Amino acid sequence: MLDDDDSERYRRKFEQLALMFDEFTKLIPLTFLLGFYVSNVVSGWWRQFQSLPWPEDLLSVLCMVIPGRDERSQRRRHAIARYVNLTAALAWREISSKIRRRFPTIRHIVDSGLMTEKEFELLNKISSEVKSVRWMTPLHWVQQILADEIKENAPMASLTNQFVQELKQYRSALRKLFCHDWVCVPLVYTQVAALATYAYFGFCLLGRQFLDPEKKYKRYEVDFVVPIFTIVQFLFFVGWFKVDGEYCNPCATGGSRSHAAIRYG
Repeated sequence: MLDDDDSERYRRKFEQLALMFDEFTKLIPLTFLLGFYVSNVVSGWWRQFQSLPWPEDLLSVLCMVIPGRDERSQRRRHAIARYVNLTAALAWREISSKIRRRFPTIRHIVDSGLMTEKEFELLNKISSEVKSVRWMTPLHWVQQILADEIKENAPMASLTNQFVQELKQYRSALRKLFCHDWVCVPLVYTQVAALATYAYFGFCLLGRQFLDPEKKYKRYEVDFVVPIFTIVQFLFFVGWFKVDGEYCNPCATGGSRSHAAIRYG
């Protein structure tokens, strides 16, 4: 059992320890670290959103390049529209885990109607030689159809040029998404931000204890019982960090955001 003198002595030591840990929280530039981390992640997320390919502009120009109502013109328009969607499906399979679950294999794309058996065999032959260009192959088929249309019907050069430019932008948008998928936020950024956040609130656990108001410690004149401001800080900083982790790889599911996971081993 502790007598009153021992109890008072340990109480003073605890108060000194709490004051020391409270000073430690001032040595961690948490706002700066999280601000830098969040700025990098959110700006990367916004660039990915701006890189999303939209086929509407391409297909609207297509209707002017191939305006015919005959069966051949309709087949060409349908084939080009299908190839554009096929390109997106092939590209998104390599980027998004959700699309990968929808199309686990190329055979599933054939079953969905985006690709024929003949095209499947041709795609496999091409990808066996150069696998990295598989997703661009349907766009080459679009160019071949356009070349046939130019040879047979000679559409306006300005419309043809506009269509080619839209096709180029569509391909460039998908390429940018690949680049964002290849080059993620450096893992060390996530580790430093996580370590700083958890260390800060680890020090707060002792440093923000309310001390005896009679001792007149600075900023401890009133015993609030509940550390309201520390709770608000915790909700803000930890919530900021956790939400930001969701933006690291928006194309992945929660369990597959491997580059955003905290690993120290």
